[in-house]
Amino acid sequence: MISAEQYLKRLSDTLTAVERTPGQYVQNLEDASFDAWIKYYRQDENSPNSLVSYYTKGALVALCLDLLIRRDTRGARSLDDVMRALWQRWLADGQGVAEAEWEAIASQISGLDLSDFFDRALRSVEPLPLAELLASVGVTLSHSSGDSQAPTLGVKTERDPLGWKIKCAYQDGPAQQAGLSGGDVLIALDGLRIHDLDAMLARYQAGEQLSVHAFRRERLLHVSVTLQARPHDHCALAFEPERVKGWLSTQG
Repeated sequence: MISAEQYLKRLSDTLTAVERTPGQYVQNLEDASFDAWIKYYRQDENSPNSLVSYYTKGALVALCLDLLIRRDTRGARSLDDVMRALWQRWLADGQGVAEAEWEAIASQISGLDLSDFFDRALRSVEPLPLAELLASVGVTLSHSSGDSQAPTLGVKTERDPLGWKIKCAYQDGPAQQAGLSGGDVLIALDGLRIHDLDAMLARYQAGEQLSVHAFRRERLLHVSVTLQARPHDHCALAFEPERVKGWLSTQG
């Protein structure tokens, strides 16, 4: 349906989305699923700092599980086998499975003890072993600050009739440290009206201070912000041609 390169690009986008969510270090995946109806589907301006998407991170956990099973069974089993076993079980009795039961089935079908992986991936906020597992199939994972070299305010914004509205001030970012928060509307930097926020920030260097004017409802705010370098949260995936060729030759 899509090329391998297109798949890697889409996967890179998913990785980047999770990397740019501070909430991944606050909320584990099990809680993200359990609290979906009261938190994920009722988000506010601070949600990116406290929540993680069980869709995007869940997709990465499934990828890790598949790669782990393929690697440690030398290609004899995969996540596909686990999913087929669950499907056959449902056909047999029409009943669902409990969470612990599904994990046990995954271990049974793969022949591996997956308990440590599930504890890490589902019930902790530890980083996933993506780089290691992707390397096992000849794919390298690298991080960069993306295309822009401009420093950052640490905010997610959207256009507003008055300027640029902060949708989220990321945890420990320059804007949050200066006292700005979601809902504030940025109107001027160093006394100049903001038309293109990224273009204006590109004139500065990380570590520089600038004067920021913003509206919080009807109140005018004036704060000093120390800019930071952009974090290396842009993910890129690439094939190692020789390793990929060797791995593919072992697949049936």
